[in-house]
Amino acid sequence: MCAAAAVLLSAGTFAAGVELNTDTPIVVTADRMEAEKLGSTVTFIGNVVLKKEDMTLTADHMIVYYDPGTKDISEIDANDHVVVRKEGRTAFSQKAHYFSREEKIVLSGDARIIENEKEIGGERITLFMQDDRSIVEGGKVLLYQDKQISRPSSTARKKSQE
Repeated sequence: MCAAAAVLLSAGTFAAGVELNTDTPIVVTADRMEAEKLGSTVTFIGNVVLKKEDMTLTADHMIVYYDPGTKDISEIDANDHVVVRKEGRTAFSQKAHYFSREEKIVLSGDARIIENEKEIGGERITLFMQDDRSIVEGGKVLLYQDKQISRPSSTARKKSQE
């Protein structure tokens, strides 16, 4: 219990001082946190949840990299069971790489997005968080149609032609 509380306090303190492109901090919680070189990388392990504004990213493992000059977050690597949720859209993959300067996330490893019962999958999906757009590379699109299109029967077509 004490270890989990310390990790959450450390994660809260870690996140409170970090700002990217806006005044909104990134908040990360996890079962465990390890700082290899204080100030350059932090590793989160187990039930990792990253929240920034209206986006939530979950994974089993995450490494946060800091810019040595500014001490701001430069990049984030998330691995294993990655899920990104934002405004009714959910993306899944095995790996995600977040670039803070560009506000983009690159998903790989069985990457797919589900929105409004439509699924898009690919080898690599790039999500541009500010523009609310994405690029799918080497992929496929699955569109599910709820309603059957009613087609006139052959008898109705013959009568209309007469």
